Amino acid sequence: MRPVVLCIGGLDPSGCAGLLADVRAVELLGGRPLGVVTAHTFQTSRRAEGFEPVPVDVVMRQVRLLLDDEPVGAVKVGQLPDAALAAALAAELEKRPALPVVLDTPLATSSGSPLMRADSVRAAYAPLLQRAAVVTPNREEVRVLIDRSTDDAVATVRSLGASVLLKGGHAEGEEAEDLLILSSGPAQAFATPRLPGHFRGTGCRLASAIAFHLAAGFELAESVALAKHWLHEELRLESQAREAESTG
Repeated sequence: MRPVVLCIGGLDPSGCAGLLADVRAVELLGGRPLGVVTAHTFQTSRRAEGFEPVPVDVVMRQVRLLLDDEPVGAVKVGQLPDAALAAALAAELEKRPALPVVLDTPLATSSGSPLMRADSVRAAYAPLLQRAAVVTPNREEVRVLIDRSTDDAVATVRSLGASVLLKGGHAEGEEAEDLLILSSGPAQAFATPRLPGHFRGTGCRLASAIAFHLAAGFELAESVALAKHWLHEELRLESQAREAESTG
């Protein structure tokens, strides 16, 4: 049986990120994706102009139905447009403590357009942080989640009280290094050579690939390693395709 991953997130109509990127990643890896839309975003491959949340009761009715009737092996959570949906989803997932949850935290689009409406992002995400098998923010998202800035990445992440994969794709350097930080012990680094160009939806795809491998029965660290390697190969092929197009 193919691993089944329930992907919950915003719909990017350009297909570059969000739920469509999640579904595509799970399918490419050989899994069976299920999808629930949390918000309709207004964006193209070049710019974003906001979003409209799907009513909480509509989202949760779909989530409950799929969790009850389908053999879901893991859940990947992406855009949560408001605190009400985050709280409702956390309450539902608490009923299924054995189900792995990968919590991505896209707080803004690549162009900087906000993806969540909340007085406090940290308070909005708090119910889900303890429930997640792993949270996958980048460094800027971590600073927003803890409501302060710090240069000590490990201490910052551990203050969230969750297992975190701190993404380094937006940082400088010859390698894209992500750090898997648990509640105690040394951080584990996962690095791949940095590829030229700008890529959208990398965080969505990475989190979905981790969820796929967790659904397939791998442990967290191995799931991260396999997902990181897969994403690098996907981006390498995309980079090669762009170069071929530009040279005619």
